[in-house]
Amino acid sequence: MPDMSLSELNDRISSIGSKNMCNMFNSRLAQVQENELEGLTLFFNSMEATISVSPSPVSQSSTIGLFIRRMNVAFNRLSFSQLCKLYTRFQDYMKISPAEQSKEDTDDMNTSMDLTEGGKEMDVEQPTREGVRFLDEPDEVQSDEKNLLLPSAYSRRQAHHFIDQQAALLQHNDSAALPPNELQKIIRQILKTNPGLAEAHFLSYLNNMRVGEFNAAQHHLYHFFDRHLVFLSQSSKEAKDQDDENNKRFRYAALNLARLHYQFGHREEALAAIKEAVRMAQEANDNICLQYALGWMQRLGRNKGNDSSILTERNLTRSAELNLPYIMALSIHSYTQINVSTKPSRLFDFLMKGELLHFQHAMLDIMTMGFAQKAALWSKAGNGELCSLNCQQLLNLESTENGVYHMDEPECIALCNLVHEHASKGLYDAAFEILNFAKQSFPHPSQHARLWQLTEQIVLFEKAMNSGNVSHTTEEYVANMGALDEHEAKIRQIEILKHRGSYEGAINLLLQLDKEKLMKNKVNHNIFASLFKIFLISGEVDFLMGHSSLAIVHILNALVLATERELTYSIALATMYLAALQFHISMPCHALELISNELHLIYTHGSLFDTARTLLLYARCLVSVAALNKDNQTSAHLSAVELCLTACTMFKTLEANRRLKDVYYFQARLYNDLGYMQERNDSALQFKLLEEQYPSQTGATINYLL
Repeated sequence: MPDMSLSELNDRISSIGSKNMCNMFNSRLAQVQENELEGLTLFFNSMEATISVSPSPVSQSSTIGLFIRRMNVAFNRLSFSQLCKLYTRFQDYMKISPAEQSKEDTDDMNTSMDLTEGGKEMDVEQPTREGVRFLDEPDEVQSDEKNLLLPSAYSRRQAHHFIDQQAALLQHNDSAALPPNELQKIIRQILKTNPGLAEAHFLSYLNNMRVGEFNAAQHHLYHFFDRHLVFLSQSSKEAKDQDDENNKRFRYAALNLARLHYQFGHREEALAAIKEAVRMAQEANDNICLQYALGWMQRLGRNKGNDSSILTERNLTRSAELNLPYIMALSIHSYTQINVSTKPSRLFDFLMKGELLHFQHAMLDIMTMGFAQKAALWSKAGNGELCSLNCQQLLNLESTENGVYHMDEPECIALCNLVHEHASKGLYDAAFEILNFAKQSFPHPSQHARLWQLTEQIVLFEKAMNSGNVSHTTEEYVANMGALDEHEAKIRQIEILKHRGSYEGAINLLLQLDKEKLMKNKVNHNIFASLFKIFLISGEVDFLMGHSSLAIVHILNALVLATERELTYSIALATMYLAALQFHISMPCHALELISNELHLIYTHGSLFDTARTLLLYARCLVSVAALNKDNQTSAHLSAVELCLTACTMFKTLEANRRLKDVYYFQARLYNDLGYMQERNDSALQFKLLEEQYPSQTGATINYLL
């Protein structure tokens, strides 16, 4: 690490010793400065005498003794000119004040980047090869005097330590790394004192990747591998070895270039770089490089929508033959993602095999990925509690590796899952607390920030829709979603149109979505959630338009889709929609039977909103069936009142005011039939107050199915 400033050093001494010790230290430094070169020489002579006298306060074989001896040896080897330079730097170190140093740091930061406050977007210039400066290039050449004032004296060992530390942070916990502008400033200083240090260019490449500067990242990636080339020797044997080493660097340079293009969405360029790496790896018979290249080809194919399961299976089989556990573990997780439409039980068995690799080889990043995937599978199956449990296990995992706490994509996904889980229970304050923690852990320059950004927009949208406050702000949430997930934004736009009674517009959007999803279905099976939502919303819109027969077809399609994949909660939810449709077409007995069969699943795994609206439907079915049978009507009315009170409490927790109106209206009718006039009037008053605050958007009696 670079030397700390004098003020920081004084603070460190004060924290471990007395104030007198700090004063003695400063007076000794002032004495050395006053006596110039003689004072510097006397200081080192006194240090040597400290370990030479008998008895000595410091043992020569101790850590401090060895340090003093090495320091004296280095000092005695200095020439006169080097001694003068050392004293000049010591003088500059003593002269610079904390305020001046802070000002120098601030000015230097502003030469390369301009960051806005509060986590907003960065105003980063787009660098080019000619005519535009790169991120790491200052506006003007600094003078030697200014360089002397900056803490730029990096030894090669200090530079290596700093680069290793920051590279590890950028890969596993980039929020704990230095800010991009400050890090780039230090990299410039390292390259001035160590111009041949190739690793500094790689750190700059990672830093530019973090802020999305493609040209600068590519520039430093080229410099890193160029400086690692080995010049050929005159000896034929040595020349062959050096040539093989250079070819190996070329292969992995191509893979790194492919990763760079992949992150910026340049698929064709990434594929060309991978093909080049494959060609060179085949010539050199480098099986490890071939496996990495195969993994990247599989990932590129999956992102485009191609069926890459065959490539993944080949990669998994070949990695097992070559005993490459890390690539094997990555292939297992990729295979799980590709075959997400498979039955959950098979996927869990497959992940269990992957966990054996995690524990055998202590692959911490793969272990966190496994927890995130299990949480995703439980969420897909509709078991929110087990999803939350896996997320909490992930976040409480002791994931410190080489002093760096692991905070990467799996942790961000876990935090987003917990936000959804708390919001579904009406715990909005807790949800937004977790969301704020995610914002702090993954600030905007982070490549994973889009995960919590999408989660935030979804939670805000659902809260606004529950309250019945569908305004311009709600449409802004949808527009923000569109920049992150186009299909999710279209589904939410359909909900707005349905709420406003614009059914024709909703149908047009549904047809567009359905066509897109069915086209992708040929090559991509990871579309279950979207198709399930589309079928349910299509059935609801068709019912509201008076096409009950078409609505049944869509709801049954959703039911078949969930049954094929053995997703019990999705089956229960589709059954509730079918029961609601049967109730509205005057078939309450069949609806009551369906609800009774699936009510325990809704209670156990359902969100607060799903549970509340199911209870309201159940109460309506009880009253309707009792009226048809003309038997135990009073008992049915009392049971319905209890169910309504429970649903009312849940809707209040969710702030679902438009649904509360339906509960109060139905309650008032029940109390009227039972002869409870005071309770009827109270319910009617609550309904009227809510109707004044949240008037109905359409003139229809019913504006939703369930």
